[in-house]
Amino acid sequence: MTRPIVVGVDGSSGALVAAHYAAAVAERHGAPLILIHVFETLFYGYGPLAVAGSYAGADDRLREAAEHMLAHAVDAIGTAHLAVKIDSRTETGVAAERLIDESQDALMTVVGSRGMGGFASLMLGSVSAQVATYGHGPVVVVRPPADPDGPVLVGFDGSEGADAALQFAVQEALSRKVPLVVANVYWEEPWGFHQPPAADPVVIARHRAERMITDALELPLEEHPELQYEIRIIHSLNPEHSLVAESAHAGLTVVGCRGRGGFAGLLLGSVSRTLIHHAAGPVAVIHPTDQ
Repeated sequence: MTRPIVVGVDGSSGALVAAHYAAAVAERHGAPLILIHVFETLFYGYGPLAVAGSYAGADDRLREAAEHMLAHAVDAIGTAHLAVKIDSRTETGVAAERLIDESQDALMTVVGSRGMGGFASLMLGSVSAQVATYGHGPVVVVRPPADPDGPVLVGFDGSEGADAALQFAVQEALSRKVPLVVANVYWEEPWGFHQPPAADPVVIARHRAERMITDALELPLEEHPELQYEIRIIHSLNPEHSLVAESAHAGLTVVGCRGRGGFAGLLLGSVSRTLIHHAAGPVAVIHPTDQ
């Protein structure tokens, strides 16, 4: 049985954009779609005495409004994506915790970049940030891309996380029928005004990066010779800024949850963290999964 695409909805415009995005992914992969709204009751974590009297009535009205919102979202998504099997449910608890739990059994978990009550200056809502950081498997943070039909961009540094990101990016490029761009951002000190070495370290580093990506693409290209791809080697002092700039030309940007040199306790490296907050379009963060 195909695992579902899970998307969190909260009534915000960003969540509805994320739900349409998730439905399109579900359609491409032949997967069911589950819309989940997590109702954070006024009395979550309190005992039964706290819900007595008129306060319980307020909580009931909020729950009824949440269920009405979810039904409206299901209708909107179902009308636009007739081929997708859609399920929905309302959960009670803390939104980020529930969506992280759901991500364990999902083919992909999708969240909007900002939910209800967010200030315009905040690039990413707290729920989305937590799910992207602590989720399981692929987690996609959705922003409208500048070029919806643009290529799938994946950051690659040869790490285990980057290998998983590359595998995911290959499948997404194939399902979208768009090219794959494999980018590596490197920095090496040029020899400048000093006596040049036998070979310029910048040239050596570039050649090393190209060889690393070529080797990593060997098996995917053998299995999918129809895959269109480009290797993009970027010399930059700021990998985060460079990949954010590259994301403006992509329909989807893909990164591993941690790259070279990361500490085991950090689930997101600096590049991944910067991209989920500042990328110009959707970003997929690929976490390890038992599935």
